[in-house]
Amino acid sequence: MRSAPLAPLALAALSLAACAGAPPLVAAPAPPDRAGACPPRPACDAPPPAALPRGFRHTRSRLVASGWPRHRGRDLFARAEGPQWAIAKFAYGPQDDDLEDEDVEAYLLRGCSGAWERLGAFRTSDDDHLHPTTEGIPDTGGRLYLDLTAGRRLDVGRHRVHFAVVGDGTSADLFIEVLPPGARVAVTDIDGTLTSSEGAMIGELLGGGPPAAHPGAAEAMRALADSGVYLFYVTARPEWLVGTTRVWLREQGFPPGILRTTIGVTGAFGRAAAHYKTVELGWLKARTGIVPSFGFGNMPSDVATYTAAGIAPSRSYYYKLDGDLRGGVGHDDYRRLDAALFTPPAACAP
Repeated sequence: MRSAPLAPLALAALSLAACAGAPPLVAAPAPPDRAGACPPRPACDAPPPAALPRGFRHTRSRLVASGWPRHRGRDLFARAEGPQWAIAKFAYGPQDDDLEDEDVEAYLLRGCSGAWERLGAFRTSDDDHLHPTTEGIPDTGGRLYLDLTAGRRLDVGRHRVHFAVVGDGTSADLFIEVLPPGARVAVTDIDGTLTSSEGAMIGELLGGGPPAAHPGAAEAMRALADSGVYLFYVTARPEWLVGTTRVWLREQGFPPGILRTTIGVTGAFGRAAAHYKTVELGWLKARTGIVPSFGFGNMPSDVATYTAAGIAPSRSYYYKLDGDLRGGVGHDDYRRLDAALFTPPAACAP
């Protein structure tokens, strides 16, 4: 969890790094086989339907779209009988200019397999037609809220929703994991917890290349996934870095999971980051009844967040963190945790 704001130069680099839009989905390294392990969660990387740009409805939209796309979808944990929303934001350029009152095609890869289903064309919101706050996401324009329970309800399993802007064919994706009864979840921070340092992302965006993961971190998360645990990646990064973050996780060999960020343009820091993560874990419990079985962090605010959420101290792991861990487990090497985290599953996730 980051504890200090980004410097202006770093913010500029963040903006430049987005010029290519949402990074493409890439194949993750194949994990080694484990005897008795649960099947891996689907990669859900089937190519989406081809997008054929047909032009924008408004002249202003053409001007907005002259910047680079920063579209993003919001991943979701859900229950089969509960609310199921696909929420996305469409914006361009360093100022995150909203794409308002424009058409977006939506497609569903149900169960991450089979053929893509066309859900229809939908209109992004504008300042005069804002959607009510839904799933804690206020509408500031350029958003799309798609209620999947209206004739499209998802069964237990992993699903992908793909959005393509009709005007120029740019796109965004999100993933929905519909949990079965008795599901277990592990929550982990990213910066400093999984990455090689707290500021590794800034170094990458300043031209230093992608950050390394801590040795053994991906293997530890795979051990949890192998035992039937769902991964919940929660980072205080800004929302428009969802795509970049997802690609980094895949390229480093972390198992598929649900990825959540702040909804702001600049991310959250310090107490604001801790509050954001507390809200996210509160949302998880309210929507699914689940308190994470495991927590991973590297900052005192992670300790406070996981303690408040009710995660067992003996299952709360803090990387190279001194001070009061409130009964949590301090460590300096994920490779020593791998065997302890892997337990034969009572039942594998559907």
